Amino acid sequence: MRYLDQFREGWVPETLSLEGDWVVKGLLGPWPVRFLGHSKQFWPLGGGKFEGSNRFLGRIRTGHYLASRGVSRLDPALEVINIDYNQPDNPWVMRGLVDEVRFVAPDRMLGRGIYAPVGWRLAPRNIFWFSVARPD
Repeated sequence: MRYLDQFREGWVPETLSLEGDWVVKGLLGPWPVRFLGHSKQFWPLGGGKFEGSNRFLGRIRTGHYLASRGVSRLDPALEVINIDYNQPDNPWVMRGLVDEVRFVAPDRMLGRGIYAPVGWRLAPRNIFWFSVARPD
């Protein structure tokens, strides 16, 4: 099954419970690949909103984001969890990135990286796929 089909068949739970660390794997064809111990960390802000950052090699943090339920930038009829990197402390090039994720299993999400450079008139594009799962 294609990633897009799996993504569309996924769901967003009524109550989000994202707290903690999630293992990130890039999806290259049918193979999941973990780069430099990549994980996403989520801290609750209340009201179904979260903040977080990416972590590499267990200690290097980058890419501060806010996450919450919302609509897809590529398919407005589809509900997703938006992980929005348009935050003041991120480099300009990173601010155009929004990850959209949907659960495909109770402890696993499938995501796509949507990019549209801030301040440019380019339409958002899906530039990569990834999975996010609770650690084993």
